[in-house]
Amino acid sequence: MIKKRIVHHANDVTNVYFTNAIPAILHKYFHLPGKFARNYTTRIVKRDGSEGEMDWLMLVEPDNCRLFERILINVEFQSSYVTKEKIKIVSEYKDYAKTYYGLPVLTVIIITDGYESSEIEYSRVSSDILKPIYIHMEWDEIIERLKNIEEKIDNQEQLDEDEGLDFVFLSMFAPKKEAKGITEKLVHLFNEDTSLKRPFRDHVGYGLSIMIKKYFGPSSKAEELLKMLEEIVDNPKLRIVAEFEEDYARQVYERKLAESESKLSESELKLAESESKLADNELKLAEKDKAIAENKTILAKKDDEIKVLRKILKDNGISY
Repeated sequence: MIKKRIVHHANDVTNVYFTNAIPAILHKYFHLPGKFARNYTTRIVKRDGSEGEMDWLMLVEPDNCRLFERILINVEFQSSYVTKEKIKIVSEYKDYAKTYYGLPVLTVIIITDGYESSEIEYSRVSSDILKPIYIHMEWDEIIERLKNIEEKIDNQEQLDEDEGLDFVFLSMFAPKKEAKGITEKLVHLFNEDTSLKRPFRDHVGYGLSIMIKKYFGPSSKAEELLKMLEEIVDNPKLRIVAEFEEDYARQVYERKLAESESKLSESELKLAESESKLADNELKLAEKDKAIAENKTILAKKDDEIKVLRKILKDNGISY
C-alpha cells in the first residue's frame, strides 16, 4: 500500500473505511444521538427503478438522553456545497429508508467545504420538509483541537478516541490553503504519540496516510511523511487490507459505468420512441399525400365534366 502514491476520492475512501472498520467510534466522534447498534446496507432502489447509494446508514438505540426511541441515521459526506439536486437525492434516501425499514430517519450531512452555500432544506409539500443536520468544522475549532493534541503529547498524556480521529479529520476539514501544513504537523504529532494502541492506532494511521496522498500526491514530501507511517501503512493486520483503495475505486467505476449504461439504454429507448413517432408521422404524411392526390384526381374529373356541360349549354344557345 505504501507504493500507491495517488488516491482518487480520498475523502470518500477514508469515510467508507471508517464507517466499516470503526462505525461506533465514528458515531461518537460526530456526536450523533443514540447508541450505535449496527450498520445497514446503503444500496437503494429509487422510484424510477434506478439504483442509488447512501454513504452511511445506521441503526441507533435510545440513550434516554437525546434519543428516546429506535431510529435510523443516514449520514452523507460532502466535499463541496450541497446543491438542490443533491438535497433532493438525500430526501429520496430518507423516504426509502423510512418506507423499507419502518423507522424514523434522521438525516445528517457532514461537509468539509461549502457549508455557507449549501441548501438547508428540501420540500415537496408544506408538510413534508427535509431539514438535515449539518456538521462542519470552522478554522478556529481546528486550531483549538490541534493545540489540544500537541499539549497532550508534550505532556505524555493519553489521547482518547475522539482525539485520535482528529489526526485524520482535522486534515480533512482544513481549508485548502492550510491543508498541507496542518497535515504535515499532524503526521509528526502522530509519530510522536505513544498513547494510542492497536488496532485503533492502525485505523487512524491508515486514514492519515490517505490524507498525505490526497494533499501531497507523488512527491518527495509525501515519501518523507509516508515513511514515518510505514509501520502502520504496511501493517498486514488491518481489517481492510491494502487493496481497499483499489476496491473502492473499482466500485466507483463500476457504479458510474452502470449509471452510464442505464442512461445510454434510456437514450436508446427515447431514440427508438422518436424513430417510431417519426415513422408514424411519415406514414400519416404519406396518407395525407395520397388523399391530396385522390382529391386532385376527383377535381380534375369535375373540371372535365364542367367543360362538357359548358359545351352542351353553348351548343343549345344558352349563355352563362
